[in-house]
Formats: sequence, C-alpha cells, structure tokens
Amino acid sequence: MLIENLKNEIRVFDSMIQAFRGLESAVLNRQTDMLSRYAVTIEELSLEISRLEDERDVILREMGYQSVKDYIDNSTAPDVSQVAYFAAEIVEKLNELTIVMDSIRQIFEFENHYFEFLNNLVRGVNPSPNYSFNQNKQGVAPYTANYSSSRYDSLK
Repeated sequence: MLIENLKNEIRVFDSMIQAFRGLESAVLNRQTDMLSRYAVTIEELSLEISRLEDERDVILREMGYQSVKDYIDNSTAPDVSQVAYFAAEIVEKLNELTIVMDSIRQIFEFENHYFEFLNNLVRGVNPSPNYSFNQNKQGVAPYTANYSSSRYDSLK
C-alpha cells in the first residue's frame, strides 16, 4: 500500500514537471491562452500531491511509524529497500521540479529587468536600484538615477 502511494506520488510529480515545462514554453512563446490551462493543471496536481501525502501519513500511522524515514530506519519488512528507492526518486523529482520552477522565475525576472531597461532608456526613469549590497550588510545604499530628460532624447 505504501509502495503504491509512493509510485502514485512519483507519477504526479512527473506530470507536474511536464506542466511546469509547458508553462515555461507558454511564457516564452507568449501563448496567453495556454498559461491559464497550465496554471489550472498545476493547481489540480498540487491538490493531488497534497491528498497523496495525507494518505501516506495515514498509512504510516496505521503501520506505527511517524515518517518514511522512520519506516526505512526501523522496519524489518522485505520492502524497505523499495520504499527507500521510491523515496529517493521523489527527492529527485522535487529537485527537478525546483529547477524548472527556478527557470520560470528567471524568465520573469529577465522580462521585468528588460522592461525597466526600456523604461529607463525611453523615459529616463529607473524605479528600481541597479545594485544593492544590503543582503550582505555592507551598508551600501542602492543606486537609483532619475534623469530630467530621457536617454533616448539625448541620442537623437
């Protein structure tokens, strides 16, 4: 029962990875109609993962274990190695999902920075800092510039 639950979770993570890749493609190709389709799919898959995790917790509690790690460490059942393998595969899927999600985040960040660059070029307004060292506590204030005329006008 636990093994089937883990297999189903792996299957759902595979589907979610594919949905995020589709979302990434839709963002890159500006397919706005596909964005909502992938968003709905991802939401449904997220709910399915949540349901499977709750189901797994119930299965483990019925068996007398608190977690999959507890089961792997303390069980003498013959399927412990299989459970460990599927748990490791889930960790791999989560890592792959994180990479795909980070890629989408970077696309959005690039588009935002590109828009700011164009805005600065055309209007001479830079609403956000170019750099900031506040995260490493060096106390360097962020640099911002506002120009009285746009840089585009100065290039004419």
